[in-house]
Amino acid sequence: MGLSAEPSEFGQRRLGEFLSAIPPIATAEQLAASITFLLSDDGVNVNGAVLPSDGGWSVQ
Repeated sequence: MGLSAEPSEFGQRRLGEFLSAIPPIATAEQLAASITFLLSDDGVNVNGAVLPSDGGWSVQ
């Protein structure tokens, strides 16, 4: 029994609404912008924080 990259009809019905609420995977440019901000003088007050760049998956 092989696994399919596409969800089953049942899975699509259950997860479709949830999956549409998650933003797409961040591009390299978007990740670089976050890193640049944290390394700049504007990010001086951000310390000791975990800032996931996972497209919203961590809020599940």
